[in-house]
Amino acid sequence: MLPEKQAQTTKTSALRSFREIGGVQGLLAAYQLGERNFTQVNLENADLSQANLTGINLEKANLKSANFSNTNLSEANLIEADLRGANLTQTNLRCAHLNGSDLRHAVIKEVDLYRANLSWANLSEQDLKGANLARVDFQGADLSAANLSEANLNEAKLDAANLKGAVLTRANLNSAYMPCAQLVQANLREAELVRADLTAANLEQCILDRANLARVRLRKAQLQQASLQKVYLQEAQLQAANLTNANLQKADLSKTELEGAILTRADLRGAEIAQAKQANLELAILGELDKVIEHSLHLELKVCGSSFAFSPDGEMLAYTEWNEKITLVNSNTGQQISQINIQSEPVVSVVFSADGKNIYKSFYVNDLKLWNPLTGELIQNLKNHSVNLTSIVFDGNAQNIGMIGTGEPFELFNVGHETRTLKGYSSAIFTQAHSPDGQLTARSAPDVDGQIELLDRQTGKQICLLTGHKAAVQSLAFSPDSQILGSRSAEDFKLWQVQTREETYSHSQSRTYYPTVAFTEVDNKSNPVLISSDFWGDFEYKRLEQDREDKAKLGGGRSSSSNAYVTLSADGKVLARRYYEQPVQLWNLQTGEELGVVNLDGDYGFPLALSSTGDILAAGYRGKIALWDVKTNRMIYTFTAHSDSIKQIVFSPDDRILASGAYNGKIKLWNVQTNCEIKTLETYSSIMDLAFSPSETILASVSSDGTIRLWDLETMEEIHSFKSDQQKVMHNLINLKFSPDGKLLASSNKNSLRLWKLNRTSQL
Repeated sequence: MLPEKQAQTTKTSALRSFREIGGVQGLLAAYQLGERNFTQVNLENADLSQANLTGINLEKANLKSANFSNTNLSEANLIEADLRGANLTQTNLRCAHLNGSDLRHAVIKEVDLYRANLSWANLSEQDLKGANLARVDFQGADLSAANLSEANLNEAKLDAANLKGAVLTRANLNSAYMPCAQLVQANLREAELVRADLTAANLEQCILDRANLARVRLRKAQLQQASLQKVYLQEAQLQAANLTNANLQKADLSKTELEGAILTRADLRGAEIAQAKQANLELAILGELDKVIEHSLHLELKVCGSSFAFSPDGEMLAYTEWNEKITLVNSNTGQQISQINIQSEPVVSVVFSADGKNIYKSFYVNDLKLWNPLTGELIQNLKNHSVNLTSIVFDGNAQNIGMIGTGEPFELFNVGHETRTLKGYSSAIFTQAHSPDGQLTARSAPDVDGQIELLDRQTGKQICLLTGHKAAVQSLAFSPDSQILGSRSAEDFKLWQVQTREETYSHSQSRTYYPTVAFTEVDNKSNPVLISSDFWGDFEYKRLEQDREDKAKLGGGRSSSSNAYVTLSADGKVLARRYYEQPVQLWNLQTGEELGVVNLDGDYGFPLALSSTGDILAAGYRGKIALWDVKTNRMIYTFTAHSDSIKQIVFSPDDRILASGAYNGKIKLWNVQTNCEIKTLETYSSIMDLAFSPSETILASVSSDGTIRLWDLETMEEIHSFKSDQQKVMHNLINLKFSPDGKLLASSNKNSLRLWKLNRTSQL
């Protein structure tokens, strides 16, 4: 029998079986025999749970009150099906067609509707809280009064959809397509609508408080009497939109297009409208709201600062600059008191991977110093357990190890046994490398004007000098085939062809280097100690390629970094420090005594935070936080804090609250005693730093858009916000700190350090 006739016979048999058996059993039997077409079938109250019905055709079927829990209906055709009251719990409806279907009163929990087509479907009053509805087609669908809070509607198609009275709090509507959608009286509080298209949509009387509408299209939209308090509308398009009687208090309208917009009696008090384009504000309500806190710029220092600290009495401010000096100024006047030379030099290493396709670079400095802030006298220099040699290099087979100290000579060791000693330089050898073939040694020193000396490894005699670096060479490395030499100084990076002695690649670069600065007390407030930690690690790799002329070059540069981390307890007595995956080391800064180490489990280690007395250590990893008892070196508790990586964690002064800020803009507050979440605070961009006020129940946060926000921890509400910087500061804003009396708040970016005076009004 021909295959076509055999298939037709099988289908005929399947349909006969379905007609004879009927119901669920008949349908499943026919489906197993290859039949997929069951249009207009009556399966009311049928139990099809856990069945695999991929690609089935149930168009116009009667499926009222049917049980489809845990059923696979991906790519199914359910056009105009009657699904009223059906159970769709945990059903797979990916890419299914539900056009015109009736889903009223259906149970749709934990359902997967990714890329499903629900155009003109009836979902009124449906509970879709937290559902995955990304890229679903809801064109013309009836979602009136539906619960879509926290649902994922990323890139969903909602043009002409009916969402009157729908609940969309904290829903993800980024890049959703919603022209002419009906959203009258809908609740979109704290929703994400970045780049959403709401052209000509009706949003009358809807709630959009604290929603993120960056770069949204709202041209010709109806927003009469809508509530848009503290909404984020940067670069939004609101041309010809009707905002009559809308509440835009404290909204961010920076660079918003408002040409032809109607703002009659719109409340714009406290709104950011300075850069709004072509706005007619003649009839709008302008001015300032009654503030609980007012801010004013107290002091601005134009420095390339990275770390800063207030003295215990708040009278001095110390900051570091990339020229490796600590500057102390009077925090009231900005007048310089003194300057301390840190006198440290990072050591850079360059290593080729075993296959020669990648170049790895790292640098680290490993000192912790205690200074008298007024005289600049170095009181104590603490070392820790991690690598403290100037440099260590392996040869290509990882058998021979070269160790470089601070003076001459330098030695070669074969797994612990000295094999050869070569004469060094009077100022010490800065770096060395050995070719994997055993023929050459390359070395350099600070006082040879950036020259690299190539030596015959067997005789120790000089072969040649390589010149051209702008600064002292700090690192050298041979490729696995011994044909390429990589060299690195503080100002440039080069590749050399060993055989011809030619420079084949050069790249100028500046060093980024971030010491830590803090104050502590030894005896009393009149005898402070200034702490500086030259403790930073950075790791990077780039791909190495060969061009047509067989000369080495760098291409497809990919890099990653991992930093050493330093944190100080609130009383300034305990310092914790971690470098890469090593245990966290603790010091008593009053005595200089090492307090031992805390061995963190797994990948925990960044960021770190110490409780006020140094008894509890908090450590993060991606979205998780764990707490350790420092005295017993045991983990107390661990919890998943965020869906995104954590940028900062900090204890409140009384140690009752732990605050964590993430890259997704969320701040979570935790009860340290019960380990329960207290509240989630929402912002619009990545959290860069957090700081608790030492005098009031206030938390300060700073975001990557340069906005500083103050949060009242009693009401859990934002009470004040202002721009610390008009530019994006994703990788530049380093720190945020209160002065000891809480009257000043300091912030820094790559170009300046600002002190803000905070004044409380009678309302507080």
